[in-house]
Order: sequence, then structure tokens, then C-alpha cells
Amino acid sequence: MANMTDEPDEQGYRWETEYERTWEVLQEDATGSLTASVQDVVLGIKRRRLLERKPNLRLGMMRHLFVILDMSDSMRDQDLRPNRLFCVLRLLENFINEFFDQNPIGQLGVITTRNKRADRLTELAGNPKKHIDALQTLRTTDPHGETTLQNSLELAAQTLRNIPSHASREIILIFGSLSSCDPGNIYDTTRMLRECNIRCSVIGLAAEVSICKTLAKETVGEYSVALDEPHLKDILMSHIVPPPVSSNSDSFLIRMGKSNENISCCS
Repeated sequence: MANMTDEPDEQGYRWETEYERTWEVLQEDATGSLTASVQDVVLGIKRRRLLERKPNLRLGMMRHLFVILDMSDSMRDQDLRPNRLFCVLRLLENFINEFFDQNPIGQLGVITTRNKRADRLTELAGNPKKHIDALQTLRTTDPHGETTLQNSLELAAQTLRNIPSHASREIILIFGSLSSCDPGNIYDTTRMLRECNIRCSVIGLAAEVSICKTLAKETVGEYSVALDEPHLKDILMSHIVPPPVSSNSDSFLIRMGKSNENISCCS
């Protein structure tokens, strides 16, 4: 029998191949700084990600998105500075501004989860200032207790299931915990989300969690685990682009434009 150790494993991790042998392309500028070369490497990675996107895809223009934010004890950890909660809140504010800039007819809402409860911080709305002001109030809120994945998802689904089928229904879960305290079978909730065509993506802050991976896979979402703050920012910003429309979604012609009524002005 051949020794399995004789053949090196060429697959490795994706992040290892992205940054492989980068020291060969790093060059100092006139001031002796490597900043410009590092930025070129990062931009090259982003270009490759853009080229990996499949062409000729129909994207959902009318987006309805709930962001679920973990507010449990795990958000106190300081692997992100100054801690996970403050770092995520800062990045979410930028995300909301970019979301409405690229999706002007989209709507967004925020749900928080802590103490085994899920609370709706903001309803689905198209006013970015409303959401940012609400997020800023969380800076004085103490992360506490355990998160509940099932209650959070079902609270978001109560609104999203009533959205017309020609519009996208999305959830982004920012999950800092390694466990969830749920009242029932979380897999029943996963099947319900799939049947309602609700796309769930998960951004992990700690480590890969099996149920989060299953949730994203079953609902045709994306699952990523952030390595550091720049990586977390890149993951968040990747959700700015509308997702592909599912094959079973309906298509409608929606009238848009100015009214034909004549408006008389009084001098």
C-alpha cells in the first residue's frame, strides 16, 4: 500500500492560495513604504472575485433584507477592536449607506437577539438614517445572555413571507456565538425558510458552526467566517450586490415614472 504522506496535499485553504508568494510582488516605493504594493495585491484579489461571478444572471432589484445582529455575551470578545459589537456596529453603518446607494428601491430592517429573545429594532424601511440612528442606540446596550437563532429567523420570516414573490427576500445573520438556545427544532425553521424562498446568509465571527452552514446551504445563501476586521468588511460589502433571482420566482411588469396628471401652479 502506498504511503499517503508521499503525495503532498496541493489543495490547502483558499486564503492560502490567494496570498501565495505575495512577497515576490511587494516592492518599496520612493519613501520605502510597502503600502502601495499591498493595496495592489488586495485589489487584484477583488478583481478575481468579480471575474468569478457568472455572467448573464438576472438579479433581484427589489430587495427586502433583514439584518440579524447577535447581541449575546460573545459580542464582548476583543478579537475585533475595541470589541466585536462596536466593530460590527461601525461596519454596519457603512453597509447600510452603501446598500441604499446601490439598491435605491430596496428596504432593510434590523433584528437583535440576546437573553434567548429576538427583538425587532427597526421595521423594513427605505430610510438609511432611521436604521443608523437605531444602531447607534445599541452602543449603550450591554451584550448579555445567549442568542436564539430560531426565534430571530422566525421573527424575520413573519414579515418576509408576505413580500410579493417578484421581490427578493433575504436575511443576513451576523453570528458571534458558537451555540444557540432555541425553543424547537431549528431544522423545521430551515425548511420553512426554504419553502418561502427566503435566502439566508451567515457571517460568523468566531468559528464555523454546523447549523449556520446548513442554514446557508439549504436556503441558497452564503456562509463566511471573518478572519479580521478588513475581512469582515469585505464580506459585508459583498452583500451589496443583489443576489441572483431564483428560478421559481415570478416576473411582473411594474409601472414607474412621473404621473400624467397636469399640476397647475398658482402664482
